[in-house]
Amino acid sequence: MSTQHFNAATEIGMIRQQKSIRRRKSFQSSRLCKLRVELVLLRKEGASYREITLWLRQKKRIKTTHTTVMRYLEKLPELKENNHA
Repeated sequence: MSTQHFNAATEIGMIRQQKSIRRRKSFQSSRLCKLRVELVLLRKEGASYREITLWLRQKKRIKTTHTTVMRYLEKLPELKENNHA
């Protein structure tokens, strides 16, 4: 028998802390982040998502889909103002 006192609350706390660390997702920043200003300006000038995708492929050598561009731009606060107005 050990002489240490078992504390269930402490053990559960440690397990939950380890679980939360494991659960955290690591992610890389998008390649589109570097081109944020240009993408916003293109969209504000009326470019479609497919046109922006074509521009990315031709000028910046980034191959992506129009839905990826759409999801990225819809999260930006600069363009949210235009959608609600």
